[in-house]
Amino acid sequence: MKNKRRFSLSRPFSNNKFVMVFSLILAVFIWVIMSLSNTNESDTVVSNIPIQINLSDEATANGLEIFSGNDQTASVTVKGNRITLGSITSDDIVVSAQTAGTISTSGTYALSLSARKATSADNFDITSSVSPSVITIFVDHAKQRTYEIENKLQYTVADGYHADVSLSTDEIKVKGPQSEVSKIATAAIEGTIGGEIKEDKSSEFDVKLYDNMGNEISNGMLTLSETAVTVNFSVLPEKELPVNLEFKNKPESLNIDSFLDYSPTKLLIAGPEKVINKLESVSTEKIDFSKLSNKKEKLKVNLDLPDKVINLSESKSISVELDLRSYKSKQVTVSNDNFEIKGLKDNYSYSFSTDELGISVKGPKSKLKNIDENDITCEIDASDIKGKTGSISLPAGVKIKDGSTDSCWVYGEYKVNLYVSKN
Repeated sequence: MKNKRRFSLSRPFSNNKFVMVFSLILAVFIWVIMSLSNTNESDTVVSNIPIQINLSDEATANGLEIFSGNDQTASVTVKGNRITLGSITSDDIVVSAQTAGTISTSGTYALSLSARKATSADNFDITSSVSPSVITIFVDHAKQRTYEIENKLQYTVADGYHADVSLSTDEIKVKGPQSEVSKIATAAIEGTIGGEIKEDKSSEFDVKLYDNMGNEISNGMLTLSETAVTVNFSVLPEKELPVNLEFKNKPESLNIDSFLDYSPTKLLIAGPEKVINKLESVSTEKIDFSKLSNKKEKLKVNLDLPDKVINLSESKSISVELDLRSYKSKQVTVSNDNFEIKGLKDNYSYSFSTDELGISVKGPKSKLKNIDENDITCEIDASDIKGKTGSISLPAGVKIKDGSTDSCWVYGEYKVNLYVSKN
């Protein structure tokens, strides 16, 4: 019969690995037991405790705000057993500014601090005064103003180019203490852009505030809606071109060069290269000869520039002088037999209430003497009556017929009354 092997307590301890693990477990066990049974008190410093500063509801309703000193923290010393102290944070202590609720006017105030436990049941005691014991705050009415941003940049545009400068925003809002905002006179961007500008570019610049003496204002209590703006340079090539006066209702054979004077005769423009390379002159809006009488006329005529082309000259319009005093005037009566209706639908009929029109014709005396109503057309466009019936007044397009007296022109605007009915 085989002998049974006996278990021996000493056998595991002959294994070095077992002994090492066993010793570690035993040490941790003993340390936990001793820590749990340790009732000795100790102390520690709790830091970075936010300071509560509460203005009264009345002060807040009157627009008072704390603009400096409201982001400070404090520290206190607390006492308790080691386990309790190990779990205490700044949230477990309340530090508040005394007498903050009595503030009712703008100013700088020194406030004493006090500390208490956030929960009275917490198992620790505060054993020291608050550090710091006193803080300083600044209180004022809040104010906001809007300022246009002045562009004080220094730059050079290359010859033959024009730079159109724009900001990402033209104004900023500044908010802060009323006493500080009131000191601000202007907002501006400053700086120097090196080299010559001859292509589109963008740069960012800080917005600066200045008082009425030109001194820069730097105050951490002021809040700007934009602390920096982007400056965009849109660069276009320049070109100088002659001015070409445009006319309508002008007799084709009427040469008015000797009676015409205008200025400027040339303009400096800028625009996309593809556009201005095709331009040989700058045109004006059309001068309507039907509004020119036989007298000395002085006009301001606007320019008719292509899209994206800008006028760089000081003159934004053309001054035109037409001396037509050498021409004469004649009144020609045109009966409604010579009136012509256009654009009236077939299911409408009409009759003229206007029997005749007295037409004023201007031109050379030698040409006027032979002109009569047969040389004049009177067209009435009825395409826009849109279902209207009854008595209607419509503009009449009065012109001298082609091939008649082409040195004369019709002066004035005319209307014809007619009665329209639906068939």
